[in-house]
Amino acid sequence: MKIPCSKSLKPSRAAAAALLALLASLLSCSKEPDGPVYRVIGEAYAGPHQLPLRQDVSLRSPVIATAAHGEKLEILDRRRRFLQVRTKSQQVGWVDIRLLISAKQRDQLDALAQRYKDAPSMGQATVFDVLNVHTDPNRFSPTFLQIQENEKFVLIGHRVAPREPFHGESIEIEDTTPKPPSRRKRNRKEPAVPPPPSPAAPRPPENWLDLSRSPLADSEPSATPAVPMDDLSLIRTKDGRVGWVLTNAIFLEVPDDVAQYAEGQRITSYFPMGEVNDRGEIRKHYLWTTQSQKYAPFEFDGIRLFTWSTRRHRYETALRQRNLRGFFPLNVKPPFFAFIAEDASGNLTLRSYFFDGTRPKLIRTEPYQPPANTPPVSNRSQPLPETDMSWLDRLKQLLPGRD
Repeated sequence: MKIPCSKSLKPSRAAAAALLALLASLLSCSKEPDGPVYRVIGEAYAGPHQLPLRQDVSLRSPVIATAAHGEKLEILDRRRRFLQVRTKSQQVGWVDIRLLISAKQRDQLDALAQRYKDAPSMGQATVFDVLNVHTDPNRFSPTFLQIQENEKFVLIGHRVAPREPFHGESIEIEDTTPKPPSRRKRNRKEPAVPPPPSPAAPRPPENWLDLSRSPLADSEPSATPAVPMDDLSLIRTKDGRVGWVLTNAIFLEVPDDVAQYAEGQRITSYFPMGEVNDRGEIRKHYLWTTQSQKYAPFEFDGIRLFTWSTRRHRYETALRQRNLRGFFPLNVKPPFFAFIAEDASGNLTLRSYFFDGTRPKLIRTEPYQPPANTPPVSNRSQPLPETDMSWLDRLKQLLPGRD
């Protein structure tokens, strides 16, 4: 028997179209992104050559990614001195804020390297532990590089600066701290009866000035605390990057058979001054400067020239001067060398010498004026001007009758 189909059971065209539209919308919906959605609150640049990004806020947390020096990072969150950042490859991790630099500091570092790319070396140095390199002559300035153990670099400058907080360019981070809800002020009704007036304040005793004076204030003046100082050195790495480090953490690579004559003083610079052949063994002459004072506003107070004696087979002193106030840089182009020092009147003088392999001879002493538009490498002096004097003209200065 054929059962007739009711019209109410047949799907209408409108319902079918609605069903198809619903299915199409469900299929066309994009999948929600995996992981949390971050909000960018600032930007910075990686300081060290390889910046480690850690999994959590701890220096012991495992490293999950690295960023190269100068790579732009997005700042996502902050906890004390740690920042959560995201790299251009979408890697997210935590870093110390002191290892990041701003865009302005990055440009300043590039300008610093360009400015001192031709500054003369005061000697090759190394470190025995990891050493932070700072953007400014301040131990609290940002660190943009770390010198690894036994890594070589050259010393090009020196500075003594007070130990004070760093007020340079800072990284701008949006403040995401939620503000407390504002409380509605209640309108206080004035009392119907005003309160009684306050009694008058008692008068001080007649001898109030003597009572307030401390006996120590009249007998002993208060001593002003000394400002702590830091001794910093300007260095240049093999790849030409320039920055500031703490001087007491670096070691000049002076040979041991020469360094043993330092007599407890700190060697601040050294230069090879030629060599001799002693029974088939090559021995070098050395010029060095030393400093016996701590946090002195000059680079050296002594200079000494060591020559190797082929007769006695040992180092001997060919030149020694003490009680100087000498400044960087030294201009050393064997067999000539020159250094800057103050005279008795406090004026800068340039003392030039010629070394013939046995004894040095003073060529001249002349007033020294730092050249204009040159980068300073010392507390007072600036780089020596390059001279175009020929060898013949230099040798003529050694003739009798010349200054």
